[in-house]
Amino acid sequence: MDVNKAEPSHSKIPWLLLSRLAIFVLLLVIVVFFLKVPDPLVLPFAIYSLATLALLLLIAFNLRQSFPLLFGVIVFLQLALEVTVETGVVYYNGVVDSPFTILFVLTILSASLAYSLIGSVTVAGLISLAYFSILWLEEGMGFSIKNLLSANDALFYQAFLYVCSFFLVAFISGYLAQRLKIKGQQLWSASLELDKIKADTDQILKHLKSGLITTDTEGRIVYFNQAAEEILGYSESEVKGKDCREVFQQRMPQLAEKITQVIRFNQEDSRGLLYIADRNNRNIPIGISTSMLKDREKGTRGVIAVFQDLSEVMKLEERIRMADRLAAVGELSAGIAHEIRNPLASISGSVEVLKEELSLSEENRKLLDLILKETERLNQILTDFLSYARIGPSLLSKVELFRVLDEVIEIAKKHPSFKENISIRKAFSSGVKYVLGEENQIKQIILNLLVNAMESMEGRWGEILITDKTLNRWEQFYFKDEEQEESEWVAVAIADQGKGITDKQKEKIFSPFYSTKKNGTGLGLAIVQRLVNNLGGRIEFRSQPDKGSVFVVYLQKYAKRKAKLPYTFPTSLTDLDVYAPQLR
Repeated sequence: MDVNKAEPSHSKIPWLLLSRLAIFVLLLVIVVFFLKVPDPLVLPFAIYSLATLALLLLIAFNLRQSFPLLFGVIVFLQLALEVTVETGVVYYNGVVDSPFTILFVLTILSASLAYSLIGSVTVAGLISLAYFSILWLEEGMGFSIKNLLSANDALFYQAFLYVCSFFLVAFISGYLAQRLKIKGQQLWSASLELDKIKADTDQILKHLKSGLITTDTEGRIVYFNQAAEEILGYSESEVKGKDCREVFQQRMPQLAEKITQVIRFNQEDSRGLLYIADRNNRNIPIGISTSMLKDREKGTRGVIAVFQDLSEVMKLEERIRMADRLAAVGELSAGIAHEIRNPLASISGSVEVLKEELSLSEENRKLLDLILKETERLNQILTDFLSYARIGPSLLSKVELFRVLDEVIEIAKKHPSFKENISIRKAFSSGVKYVLGEENQIKQIILNLLVNAMESMEGRWGEILITDKTLNRWEQFYFKDEEQEESEWVAVAIADQGKGITDKQKEKIFSPFYSTKKNGTGLGLAIVQRLVNNLGGRIEFRSQPDKGSVFVVYLQKYAKRKAKLPYTFPTSLTDLDVYAPQLR
């Protein structure tokens, strides 16, 4: 059945039920209390009662669709018996002068409500025949239209008036019922369309990636979508119907003030920035737009606030700014290195000649040694400058990771920072792994991180672990579960048990020329970051003072097709515990 027509057809049932029941009760009162049930009406009225009861049961138990033919027969039988009983009542109460003739009109109206124009006219014709039958019985077997026309004027005009009234009521009530039916169907179709639009709108707003809050003119929250729950850390059930100032005042007073300004001063904001605190008291930047919610008469109904979490956007902007700064520093470094390195070589060579040819006192010899030492250190800085500046696009190829790691470990063990109190161990969960990269750059990345790890463990006993093991919680959050689909990335984690990094140092750890070492150039980790980015990978870290640090480099796994970059990366390993037994 057509959905648009199903409900209007069912809406006729209450009218049919009430009208038939009302007429039946009225006839019951008239027949029983006024006429004392004439004998000829006993059988028709008994059958009429049974038919009415059957009709009411079919409607009450919603059996109309199951037995449509039976329902139609009972309706027709009930109408016919109703007209028969009414005819008997009119006949036993004076025929033309009977006050109960009005019962015919009620039946016509009842038929029009349920069956519109066709039903009302049909019933009016049936009633007219019944009325002429009464006159025929009243005047005798010889009564006819001819006799009626020759009768006295009062009888003729009274009979004619009744018949005309029956059909007039039938046409008017049927026409109005027909129009009511059409309007009802139109209204129902519009209601269905409105419900569909409302459902679609609710789904759109619910799954909108931006947070959406609407309030009334008193500041009470009316709508709170799913994105708003995720960004603000409140559930809809917690805030709906409550004053936004009471809800947001504690953790995000700026948001409450922004909404209140619109209510009080009509101060809309198309592009605002504010900060909120999440349930862990971390500041989150929010981009917000507020506007008035108005109705058709341009009256104010409330406030609409649309907002987004700008954390990732601001991090991306910071990365772009950092990349620009790094590019500028690289160009500057190349220029400085080329301008200084040649005269520096001349100075160093001249000092060597003077040291060999001149007879110097012990104090002057120490001064020359100091010049040579500082010249060598300055030359190393210039070398780092050039290394940093020359990093460019690489020709990526298949690289055997384990072989590279073994070679780097051997090189690191010969570095001056390596001491007997340090051990280096490699522990991977799977077999030989191939990565997509440039071998020398991968060696430089791992070696720099190993040297940093050894220097951080100066004076400490412990182990440096090279592994692909990270906590499942962290791995599953940022990357696909390996049980569902094999990861396209190879993680290389270098964990130490050194002195760690303070929170203040973490903010600048990859910045060029920032170093915590006494003689450091501050370019080691900056070079590592540029190399990793150049290989299409990513580096993250987690560290705690006096507990150690973990640096994780993600390299693309070698495959026949080019690996994809992850959709997003964290800026720090907030869910990765510092290396201790967990990473073993």
